[in-house]
Amino acid sequence: MDANERSVTAYVANLNTARATELCIRSMRHFAGHPFELVVGDCGSTDGSLKLLERFADKGWLRLEVAPNGRRHPEWLSSWLAECPSRYALFSDSDVEYRSPGWLADMVATATATGAALVCGRMQQETECFVHPVTKAERRLAARPTAWLLMLDTAQVRGRVDGNFDYHEVENFDAFGGKVAYDTAAWYFHQLREAGLPWAEMPRSWQHSYRHFGGLTWLGPLRSGPAWRTRAKQMAKLVIVQAHLRRAQREGWGNTVATASEPGLARPAAAEQTTG
Repeated sequence: MDANERSVTAYVANLNTARATELCIRSMRHFAGHPFELVVGDCGSTDGSLKLLERFADKGWLRLEVAPNGRRHPEWLSSWLAECPSRYALFSDSDVEYRSPGWLADMVATATATGAALVCGRMQQETECFVHPVTKAERRLAARPTAWLLMLDTAQVRGRVDGNFDYHEVENFDAFGGKVAYDTAAWYFHQLREAGLPWAEMPRSWQHSYRHFGGLTWLGPLRSGPAWRTRAKQMAKLVIVQAHLRRAQREGWGNTVATASEPGLARPAAAEQTTG
């Protein structure tokens, strides 16, 4: 495959996660092992994220999109997939840290070797009995690829998968609570399988290549009560993020994007599970 057939555009949505987002961007570039374009969408941050992202945009690291009135995560994903100019659209949460050389090269190699239309960092299997911690609603949760790291082959999914990335509920009298819930990306995955397209999960041995901190995205305005309570609960994670970010800044991560031809990068990994 030529370069155009292996081209990647990565997308990250940001909302008041400046430190985690900077670590994500720096580690993403430092360890990719494969060239890519980066688009970051900001949903009206008030924590200094915009100055950081504008600075990175001026360096040529990314293209910045701003939705000052807010935009939901599934809306970002759907719009980005529709407009992606590359063969592969990669979606990453802003609180993901990339840890191993060649992580993106491995995902692209898996996609090309297996012919998968979707490659995910990990699958979340179906949960038969789920009780929402706030609403107490009872649901069966459908299986889904991890929304915090997945890649789609635009050449295969366009015109064949009509699903979006939003939350869906479908009545099913045999399910716990009488409904099956499709969380972010689950409905799209369901539609992809209905279209008969293959997918792949990266192998367990590869999954140390990144770390998803979890709970550090979509924190809302800094002065809002819920955002501060959320930050308090996640303080231990934020301390780790800050420590890792200091190292990344000190060592100049992100100043260049490593290519797969450079020594020391991981060789392509085989998919652990592929199905149609």
